[in-house]
Amino acid sequence: MPDRDKSGYRSAAAVVEKGIKRKRPSYRKAAVRLIASLRGVRTEVWNEQLSSSLSNPFFEALLRLPNELHILILSQLCISDLLALRRTCRILNVLVAGSAPSLSRYWVKHRMGNLHLRLYPTTRPTEADFQYLLAMRRRHIASIRLSRQLANFLLGDVQEQVDSRQKQLWTSVYEKMMPLVFGVGYFLEEHRRAVLDRDLGQIRPRSHIGYDICTTGCMTNQDLKTMKKMDAPLRLQYFYMYCFILQVMRRKLRPANRTRTVGNFLRGWSNHSACSEDIAFLLILGGIGQIAKLLTCPTYTDRRRYLYAYITHLSPHASKCWRAHWKDIGVVSPALLDDIPCTSIGITQLDQIWEPGIAEMMKPESRAFTTHEKLRYEELQVSKKYINEIMGYDILRVSTPECVDIDDEMEDRRP
Repeated sequence: MPDRDKSGYRSAAAVVEKGIKRKRPSYRKAAVRLIASLRGVRTEVWNEQLSSSLSNPFFEALLRLPNELHILILSQLCISDLLALRRTCRILNVLVAGSAPSLSRYWVKHRMGNLHLRLYPTTRPTEADFQYLLAMRRRHIASIRLSRQLANFLLGDVQEQVDSRQKQLWTSVYEKMMPLVFGVGYFLEEHRRAVLDRDLGQIRPRSHIGYDICTTGCMTNQDLKTMKKMDAPLRLQYFYMYCFILQVMRRKLRPANRTRTVGNFLRGWSNHSACSEDIAFLLILGGIGQIAKLLTCPTYTDRRRYLYAYITHLSPHASKCWRAHWKDIGVVSPALLDDIPCTSIGITQLDQIWEPGIAEMMKPESRAFTTHEKLRYEELQVSKKYINEIMGYDILRVSTPECVDIDDEMEDRRP
C-alpha cells in the first residue's frame, strides 16, 4: 500500500488526509433537540410517560381530588416541607408546582405577619409567586439565626443553661430581638440595592478598567426613604438594634489579649481589630445572613478568616466562583455580572450608615420624633447602652462577662 512505510504503519500525512476526508460529526441535530426541549415541545411525551407511571393507587386517588382539596392539603405544610415534597417524585413535583400560585396567595393572606408585608409588599396578592415565598423564608431564617447569636452573646448559650428562669429570660430577649433584626435586615438590603444601582451598569471611560472597592460617603436621602417605609413607632428601635449589632461585631472582631498565634501575627491579626472598611463591606453586601454566620464562628481567628474569605470570594481577580457569590447578593443579570470586573464599587463609610439619616430626623425643627425620644437619643450617644433601651431594663447587669465591655471599641480605636 502506498500510504504505509516499510514497517507496515501508516505515515502521519496519510492519517491526517484520511481524517480530513472523514465526515465530521454535526451537532446541529443535538442543538435543535435541546432547544425544542427547552421550548416545551417534549411536554406531551413527558406527560404520557407521567401518566403511564401512575400505577400506584394512592397517587391515582390523590390526583383525582379537586384542586381546592389539593390546595387545602398543601397549605398545611411549611415551605421547607413543600420543598422536600417536590424532591420526592415527579408526580408530587408537578402537583406542588401547579398549586404554587394558589399556595403563595394563601401564605400572603394567612401566614405572613404585618411586618413582612409592610417591608416587602407585593403589588397584588395574586402576583406573589413561589420565589417570593422562598426569598421571605431566607430572610426569616437569617433573622432567627442572628437573633439567636445575639441572645447567646448577651446571656450565654441556651443549650448550656440549666436554670428555668434563665431560659425564660433568654426566650424573652430572643422574641424581643426577632422583629427588630428583621427590620435591620430590610434596611441593609435596601442600602445594598441603592449602592449596586448606583455603581453597576454605568457608562465609564475605557481607561477605567479594574475591580475596585472604595469608601464613599453617606446616602442620607436613600436612608430617609427606607426609614419612611418602616413602622414609625419602631424606627428608633430598629436603629438601636443596628447599633447593638455593630457593637457585637466590633467586639467579636477584636482580639483578646491572649490571642497571639504565629498565624495571626503573619496576617497582622494579633494586635489589631478588624478595620471599619471590612466591617462595612460585610454589613452592606453580606447583610444579616453573613453577620449571623460570622458570629457563629467560635474563635477570633475563625471569625477573621471568615471575614477575609468573604471579601476575597467576591473579587473577580482572587476567586473563580465570584459570579455565584454576586448572584447570592442579588446581582443576577449577566450584563451586570460582566460589568463587575471593571467596576469600582463604593462601600458606605461605617459611621455614615443609617446614622446621618437619624441625625437629620433628630434636628429641633424635625417632627419625626418626640422631645423625650430626642433626649434619650442624646443620652444613648454618650452611654452606648443601646440594648438596655431596646429591652426596657438594665439587661447588661445579668449579661455575660464578654458583654460588659461592649462599648470599649470606641476607646480601642483612639490613637
